[in-house]
Amino acid sequence: MSQNNITLKELAKILDVSISTISKALNDSHEISEATKTKIKELAKLHNYQPNKLAINLKSGKTKTIAVLIPSIQNYFFAKVLLGIESVVAKSPYNIIIGITNESYEDEKENLQKLSNGIVDGFILSVAEETQIKQEFNHFKNTNKPIVMFDRVVKNMTCDKVMVNDFDSVYEATVDLIKNNRKNIAIATTINNLSVIKHRIEGYKKALSAHLNQVEFDLIVEEPLHLISDKLTNILKAKKIDAIISLDEFASLAVLKTVKQNNFSIPSEIALIGYMDEKVATYLTPEFSTIDQNGVQIGEIAAKTLIDRLENKALEPQEIIIKSTINKKATTN
Repeated sequence: MSQNNITLKELAKILDVSISTISKALNDSHEISEATKTKIKELAKLHNYQPNKLAINLKSGKTKTIAVLIPSIQNYFFAKVLLGIESVVAKSPYNIIIGITNESYEDEKENLQKLSNGIVDGFILSVAEETQIKQEFNHFKNTNKPIVMFDRVVKNMTCDKVMVNDFDSVYEATVDLIKNNRKNIAIATTINNLSVIKHRIEGYKKALSAHLNQVEFDLIVEEPLHLISDKLTNILKAKKIDAIISLDEFASLAVLKTVKQNNFSIPSEIALIGYMDEKVATYLTPEFSTIDQNGVQIGEIAAKTLIDRLENKALEPQEIIIKSTINKKATTN
């Protein structure tokens, strides 16, 4: 018999006792004599017996497992959020299952349905892009498990939410550029269907309206990655642009490349700031000024919020706002 992964049934067979006796002895039940406990524990140790934690948890009505559903593992923001979640869960009795929805409504729906069926106790998730386009949210509402949404959330759904101050962060970045005498500010994104991007654009518009009394809508560039450079080039040739704010990581890289290719001096002629991983930004030339969403902190708070919810379901749902951080480097200084 293998000395690995021996079961309670096999231990019981060796000693010719019931499975219940084995289980009680290993759990120090007063119903079992000390001599029998010692014999059973020594045999379990000899055969390297490991209790099936999932089976134990299921018996108690809990799996002690949390599912994390994210749209992409390649996005730096979601990678940081995962780091934050893992750091909290590692100090708790819970385990993690990670699901990637690939921005797909069907993948998201399927993950929720499968994992809700007794496999996990709750979910931490960010809504897929296709789900936001379709505005189909019943799969969340029909899930009989607690959900903590982060970043991309369903506003009218009753659940815990950890959000970023997208409107305020871009508003502040735009105002800062205006105060540094930038009057013709463009904005660029490769994503145009997400609520977070819409909030960022609204922050930009509000800042221009409040401080320059005008919004030039033709300076708002919303194009897929393969088209954004051409669109930006056309604007740079037609307008005297002195600053560009990029609203996602791919847009930030595309903007930097396009401005360089068109031989503009950064930041003396055109200042740049955008959403990007702080570590990546330091390796660019010039170093890129960033709006940091503080993904690790978001992950930590989301994990703590769900664990608190699982331990005390009577808690009122929370909406927690995390402030982004503006890190000024060579592209704006």
